[in-house]
Amino acid sequence: MKKLLTFTLLVFLSLLAFAQQKPEPFGLKLGISTKEETMNVIAKEGGRVINSGYRVIKGDVVNPNVEGVVVRRLPVDNLVSATFWFFKGKLYKIDYLFPLSMEKEEFYMVYEQLKKKYGNPKRYVRPYLADGVAEWNFGDVRMSLIAPWVSESMYLIYEHTPTAREVEKSDQEVFNKETAKPKRGL
Repeated sequence: MKKLLTFTLLVFLSLLAFAQQKPEPFGLKLGISTKEETMNVIAKEGGRVINSGYRVIKGDVVNPNVEGVVVRRLPVDNLVSATFWFFKGKLYKIDYLFPLSMEKEEFYMVYEQLKKKYGNPKRYVRPYLADGVAEWNFGDVRMSLIAPWVSESMYLIYEHTPTAREVEKSDQEVFNKETAKPKRGL
């Protein structure tokens, strides 16, 4: 019985040691960190807010429950900007924007760094005559590296998937409510 318990404990500890850690850029936890905590970390890291506002659903319809904050000057190699997205005051998504050459060499460089840190992605599409995509899943957090085929920009996206589903529902509710209102001047 002791041998079985010891064996089970060793297997569990081995699995725990090799389990992938959820990405936490700058120590921020998606789905948990508040806007205030996030803004403090951004300031501490030397970031500068250049824009903020509510999420545009379509046309002039915005969702007041979803706010984005665009930041520059964060200490990430070649980062153009980062957009931090909040749903009801909780961080749920981070979009990093990087420059991208036609040869897509930046995609391969970032991909190799992420692969080294987090292991092989769940999904991979080489950026050759197609959008380059590498996607990792960590339970409730998805990390995606995206290099559109005809683009000079590449994106690294961290997303808390349960909250992203809530945001989609919220967007639909706000859109339905706003478009159901009678239009003035018609």
